[in-house]
Amino acid sequence: MQLNHKIKLSMATIAILGSTNLSASSEDYVRINYMQYDESNNGVKVQAPAIEVNKNFGVDYTLNASLVSDSVSGATKVYTDTTSGASAFSSRTTVADTNNIQKTDVEFDEQRTALNANLTQRLKNRDEIKYGFNFSYESDYKAIGLNAGYLHWMDKSKNRSLNVGLSYASNTILNRHDSVSGASKEETATNLGLEVGFTQIIDISSLVSVSLFYNNESGYLTNPYYNVVRNTNEITVESRPNSRIASGFNINYTKAITNNLTSKIKYKYYTDDWDIDSHTIDINNYYEINDKFTLGFGYRYYTQSQANFYNESSTYFTDEQYASSDDRLSSFDSSTIKTSLDYKYNKKISYNISFNKYSQSTGLDAVYSNIGFKYKF
Repeated sequence: MQLNHKIKLSMATIAILGSTNLSASSEDYVRINYMQYDESNNGVKVQAPAIEVNKNFGVDYTLNASLVSDSVSGATKVYTDTTSGASAFSSRTTVADTNNIQKTDVEFDEQRTALNANLTQRLKNRDEIKYGFNFSYESDYKAIGLNAGYLHWMDKSKNRSLNVGLSYASNTILNRHDSVSGASKEETATNLGLEVGFTQIIDISSLVSVSLFYNNESGYLTNPYYNVVRNTNEITVESRPNSRIASGFNINYTKAITNNLTSKIKYKYYTDDWDIDSHTIDINNYYEINDKFTLGFGYRYYTQSQANFYNESSTYFTDEQYASSDDRLSSFDSSTIKTSLDYKYNKKISYNISFNKYSQSTGLDAVYSNIGFKYKF
């Protein structure tokens, strides 16, 4: 099957979306991006400038590297004794009057630097091997990761492919809640991930991809900044299991509806042994207004069940081994409305801007935007 204009258009959109197993033609470029994220009610604020470089070495090797340095500030709600502020980020259990225990805003300010690098090698049969490395550092958290993948073309026309990916991450967390010594203590956790996928071009204007994934986390998985209340009046740090096994699948369908309009629909199912089940529907549409402008618009819906050790009530926990009041482990729904505009100034220079509105059933609302510049060399 020869790739005609529609498929080329579809593949260009796929490259923008960046979540398919099929390889788009590589190009040398530098991309500079700035992301701003703001939660309502004096919540979290993120400012994240980033740079990405993609460079081909002949036709057999492509190196992609990115660097982001973000600033995260704001406030997070933590159970405290409102008369003294005890246990805001304290290392020991505090006994307080029940009437004085509330979730209050605790301010924080953090800097993070993250580096990501991937090398793609193409073999004589044009199968691809990918090698990756990533590193992330904060004052209280460090992560080092490795990943590798193999993409196999199942036919000469490259209409069908199989891929497998493996990832490993080692995380170091500064625990400021060591109940034994009261001093800070470094904890460790690891994450092993496996994904297997299949992609098929259906016809000249559409393709589908399916993947299965598995994740195994182990070690210190507790968030040392969250507290729970036990026996109605004891404020103490939360406690999570030291392992988490998750699995699920992704289904992606991409369709060039017209020569100007391309749509991609994604469904993801996730489940783990903390009793969290989630469903995600993500729709992205791209409309080429003319040779210069491409308009993007989409919608994302997410829903999940709560972890088996989560409860919001400050009077719930007694002597349970595991306990958390982190809203991210609760049952909630969320929706995101997405818009973007790409502008091609010339063959080498292009600009991008996007705006997104996020709403969560827990009462959390946020807006986040991106502005970017891309130069092909």
